[in-house]
Amino acid sequence: MNLMNKIRTLLALPISLFFCLWYLPFSQAIKIPIILYNPKLYCIKGKVIINATKVRFGMIRLGLFITNQYPNNGISFYNKGTILFKGDACIGANSAITVLRNNSYVEIGERFGNSSTLRINCDYRIILYGAVRCGCNVQIMDSAMHRLKNKQGLFVGRGYDEVIIGSHTWLATDVTVMQGTKLPPYSVVAARSLCNQDYSEHGSYGLYAGIPAKYKKSGNWRDINDDSIIIENEYSLYFFLSAYSAIGWRI
Repeated sequence: MNLMNKIRTLLALPISLFFCLWYLPFSQAIKIPIILYNPKLYCIKGKVIINATKVRFGMIRLGLFITNQYPNNGISFYNKGTILFKGDACIGANSAITVLRNNSYVEIGERFGNSSTLRINCDYRIILYGAVRCGCNVQIMDSAMHRLKNKQGLFVGRGYDEVIIGSHTWLATDVTVMQGTKLPPYSVVAARSLCNQDYSEHGSYGLYAGIPAKYKKSGNWRDINDDSIIIENEYSLYFFLSAYSAIGWRI
């Protein structure tokens, strides 16, 4: 963590401690496991639960400023239901978590990550399994928020359905996930795609793209432990300097 984010963390401690004491058992809250950066707390009803093997300081960070491509607007928080964290999680700045009803349920798996501008809008049930990663400006919602009628004045569908995102799935920039979406583990959803159906039949390691998103092929995934891009010239220069340094040291 860079110096500025360390300073932001120090400034965030008072409101974060209040939030933890409000929602968590005292034995967890005193460790301040949830850090809120520049929060807007519109509704703090419902429950926030941490179900992890080890609870430690700052394991969950909401509204952390990671990239300068989007505003540093912290986290907007509205909760009437239940939010369950299964482990470490980081949601970037300019994001919002909205859990609308008493029986609404959001589950966020361990090692969840987002860089900025994530919108989670839960009316019913959203489950994000372990190591799910989201690019900037991703929206996940399990409700259309409004119902449509046909010409006869009858409702078309119920307007909501659960969302399930399998482990190690990568949602790229500007992806929208709508009600009824079910993505298998190790899925990749291309930038600016819209998911709105059950993709389980395609199994793991599927690539999806388009509006609405369609299955394209299988066999690719994002390894969050080894996904850095190395520009060829930089890599060659690094290799040359390393070799030169080794030769010089021997001389």
